[in-house]
Amino acid sequence: MLDFLVGNDLLSALIAFVLVLIPAVIVHELGHFLAARAIGVSVLEFGIGFPPRVARLFTWRETEFTLNLIPLGGFVRPLGEDLVGPTAGADSESSDEEPDSSAEMSQRNRQKQQDYLSERDELAQRGYTDVKAVHEAKPLPRIFFMAAGAVANFLFAFLVFVVIGLIGLPEVVGARVGIAEVEPGTPVAELGLQSGDFIERVDGDYFDDDDALFERLRQSIGQPVTLQVRRVASEPHEILMLDVVPTAALLDMLESTGTYVFVIEVDAESPAGEAGLLPGDLIAAINGISLTEAADPTTELQMLTERFAGQDVPLEILRDGEILTVRLTPRLDPPPGGGRIGVTIRSEQVNPESGFIYVETEQRDFIPQPPLVALEYGIDRTMTILGMIVEFPARLLGGDTDPVERRVVSVVGVSQLGGAILQDSIQEEQSGILFEYIALISIALGFTNLLPIPALDGGRILFVVLEMIRGKPIPPEREGYVHMIGLIFLLTAAVFFIINDLVNPLTDILR
Repeated sequence: MLDFLVGNDLLSALIAFVLVLIPAVIVHELGHFLAARAIGVSVLEFGIGFPPRVARLFTWRETEFTLNLIPLGGFVRPLGEDLVGPTAGADSESSDEEPDSSAEMSQRNRQKQQDYLSERDELAQRGYTDVKAVHEAKPLPRIFFMAAGAVANFLFAFLVFVVIGLIGLPEVVGARVGIAEVEPGTPVAELGLQSGDFIERVDGDYFDDDDALFERLRQSIGQPVTLQVRRVASEPHEILMLDVVPTAALLDMLESTGTYVFVIEVDAESPAGEAGLLPGDLIAAINGISLTEAADPTTELQMLTERFAGQDVPLEILRDGEILTVRLTPRLDPPPGGGRIGVTIRSEQVNPESGFIYVETEQRDFIPQPPLVALEYGIDRTMTILGMIVEFPARLLGGDTDPVERRVVSVVGVSQLGGAILQDSIQEEQSGILFEYIALISIALGFTNLLPIPALDGGRILFVVLEMIRGKPIPPEREGYVHMIGLIFLLTAAVFFIINDLVNPLTDILR
């Protein structure tokens, strides 16, 4: 139904913005709202989106719920929001700081008082006289109120992970056979299979490995069977049901394949590069030891190159249907990530006579979990992600991160990546892929807001902690200045990161 989004990066990013970011921000503000109610602080407005206001949706008790024009999340406006500490005038003796004597500051304080009194009068006219401003709450309840948004994000992510568990978690259910190369006119091609296809089921059943698939086909020679095939060469991926009739010629072709080590990449300055190996070569043997009979030729080759390290050994390869022999010396002390002979490899099944190549990979499916398992998954996944975020600074200082991890992204980058994940979720027909990203962003938003940066919740909590240590609050005008500077910094940084994400899209880096 949503296949039209596949390939449409802009529209996918816009929809991902709505599905990922807006709920995370609204949940965050809902946490503040519920916490305010719990500690008795009156909330004047719960806004969806940012002003200017479009409409008043409804009123619940003293709180107006509004719809606003700028769809960037939401906000909660508690009573006395600007009066972080004691108000000027009668309450000012609770602070030993000298009031600012400038006319501008005095005017600002008077305006804040007038706004605050106006808010109380408005509530009184609506019948609410027993109200409390946020600055009138004790320090610990205020910290609870300020941290509640992040807590709500964490709880929301936990619930999303539980839903993912109930929908289904990926489990290995068998194998699948991928067609890497098939020549026209061969029995495999006559079935309707193409390069890039993956056989996933036979008559609706999974199979354990390629031998089990071939045995099932052999038992059905001359009789129709249905192959479930995933065609990854098309966009979006297609799931095809091919009705085929296996033949003896087909089975002879499939079972006449040998296992080779397929060379994907070659480092030009490695032993393999100096010996003349090329991408696409098939390694059949090393030092006279065949790899085609090994259960896992790739692992076998890695073990043998370690065994023959430092020795000049022959390598038997298959290239364009011809058997060639080259010589090389596996490295005794390979560089990190370079390997002993300097190649990137995988195992492939090859029929040299017909040019038919296939690979066997794990077949995974999403299996719904019982409620207790889903709850355990929700807890484990939430704690794992929080742990990764907490450990990130240490990894960053230790140089154990890659450029993508170190890149700071804006709402644009989050939406770009969300659009790509949305398309993957549609192609794979698994909503859990997108839900995982929604939960991750919710956790990241909550954690970021707890950072001790002015204008963020963590910065405001820091001022309350200082108040508890000092025994008296910081003058509100001074705290206001600090938060204003922090807000200017955050907005400036946001503009920079938005421009960077527009000029260098995150999805281009990840491709």
